[in-house]
Amino acid sequence: MQKTLLFFSYLISILVFISCIISITNNQIYQDGAWANAQWLGQDVVSLLIGFPLLFISQILVNKQNIKWKLIRSGALLYFSYTYAFYMFAAKLSFLYLFHLPIFGLSVVGFIISLMELFSEKWQLSNRKNHIEKFIISYLLLISVMLIFLWLSDIISHLSIPGHQSDTPNGEAPLIIYSLDLALIIPLMLVSAIGFWMKKQFAYLLSAIILVKTSTLGFALMSMSLSMYLQDLKPEVFLIILWSVIGLIGSVLSIIYLHQLEIKNG
Repeated sequence: MQKTLLFFSYLISILVFISCIISITNNQIYQDGAWANAQWLGQDVVSLLIGFPLLFISQILVNKQNIKWKLIRSGALLYFSYTYAFYMFAAKLSFLYLFHLPIFGLSVVGFIISLMELFSEKWQLSNRKNHIEKFIISYLLLISVMLIFLWLSDIISHLSIPGHQSDTPNGEAPLIIYSLDLALIIPLMLVSAIGFWMKKQFAYLLSAIILVKTSTLGFALMSMSLSMYLQDLKPEVFLIILWSVIGLIGSVLSIIYLHQLEIKNG
């Protein structure tokens, strides 16, 4: 299982690096129009500058005695699973599909394998300072509540208000965002926060994974909005600031938490 995950991680890293270099140097390779292409550009920049190094370096440094790098690797794999789901199911067919398809498939399978590896061991986990736990719980709950409110408000508006339009080029609801967040990411965040509050051992693992994914995606959303702004596509400046703050806070919490995490293999 370790050799399989090793192979998957390195292959994903190579494919992400090549794909992002191609798309960043030629954004018009995407066939989704100026609005979506600008977002793909911002996403690919973060995948190249943050996601790729996280996965590649964590795979180099991971070993049986270093669960912290295993957690970072799992968070990076979750980030790529989530991110490349959009290229699979929301983007139009382009040459990059030949890269995006294996990245998505390998990331999903790799993430599942990484969870099996992490949760098959009997770890004794604790944190030296309880106050960081309160910040993490608040951070995860705040983002969860915010996303639930935003997405359900738009969904209910579509269902109850004739002619309601989302903030998309065609006004249609971005169901892939709502589906992934409401069915997968938000439940994981809530389970992490509640489990952390109850000091459950699984939550020490899951919270670290979610923190890495959330902070990385926060920077990706910031980069996507900033890319639209630079191309005069008029995104909300508030969103650029919001996602930047989420990414920054998540990164700080991830670093502090992993540094303070005490681990014994039981």
